[in-house]
Amino acid sequence: MKRPVKFCRVPAESSEPVEELVFDETPGDIGGFTKHINALYARAGAKVDVDVLRKHVTAHASKGGASVADVSSDVLDQLAQSQTVDIVPLMPASSSNGWVGVNMYVDDKGIPKNLPVNRRATEISSECGIPTEVRGDAYISRLCDDQEDKFERQDLTLREMSADAPWVRDARRYNEERAARGPPQIPDSWRGQGQRAPAAPPADALECLSAATDHRAKGTAAFKAGDYATAVTHYKQAADELARVLDQPAHRQAVDEQRLPVHLNLASACLSLEQPYDAIKACDVALEIDPKAVKAWFRRGQACVKIRQFPAARRNLHRAAELEPQNREIRQALERCMLEYESQAE
Repeated sequence: MKRPVKFCRVPAESSEPVEELVFDETPGDIGGFTKHINALYARAGAKVDVDVLRKHVTAHASKGGASVADVSSDVLDQLAQSQTVDIVPLMPASSSNGWVGVNMYVDDKGIPKNLPVNRRATEISSECGIPTEVRGDAYISRLCDDQEDKFERQDLTLREMSADAPWVRDARRYNEERAARGPPQIPDSWRGQGQRAPAAPPADALECLSAATDHRAKGTAAFKAGDYATAVTHYKQAADELARVLDQPAHRQAVDEQRLPVHLNLASACLSLEQPYDAIKACDVALEIDPKAVKAWFRRGQACVKIRQFPAARRNLHRAAELEPQNREIRQALERCMLEYESQAE
């Protein structure tokens, strides 16, 4: 049964009022809202300027250190025809705020479509401690997401759309504290000419945990939007941040509490990209952390099926079923595995 959830639209045209809208959420359909926003942008009918898109793609690639000497017309046409949403986590869902976050959804082709600057949405983003120029209409929604099992949209009403709203203050505090920690710096005095700088100081645990939380949230947002490649990138970056502080015993429990879901999510994203070997590696790490992680056994079993290693798949899926005997999805996967194994043997 669908459940109505309130969210807000901030029009780019300043003469239009901010309005409260309703989305009918289907429980379990975590990507439904993003698809709904995508459809709104598609119906708006703004056309992409291919020349601007070419410059935008080239500039974006150059920032990442890549070289785009010649972007084919076919690729540009595909990009121009695609419609995707950029998700800006104004207030990332984390354990510190009860896993309740607020996201802004914007058209990812605002510049190539020559959309006007949305001054109100830009101001909201800045007030939240994330200065960014927003183009075109923006949509803001609240969600509860523990990045494991619980996910649901929550009401964000028109009354809350002000610079002094509690959620805006909380977002600003969270983002400013994260930015203030910053990366550890090596003093200039260590960089004398002809002298080798001493080893960098130990990684700041709070900084790494915060960065990992941020990458994990972005990875989850990308996964739910169907952008699995970006999700994998963020999950791997989260894993790298956590690996930096594995040798600090005082923080090992907090690190492992993040490492487990990060590698479980990484495995899921790899499976979606048809990368079963990488999924198996991620599950291996998860099981080192928690040998009873049902999702790790399940996803490793799924990965083994994809590479047609049915005996290994059967062992993994059987173990998952032992740990969670009421899970229908696991039982069905085990049954399918057995059928495929038997048909292969015939």
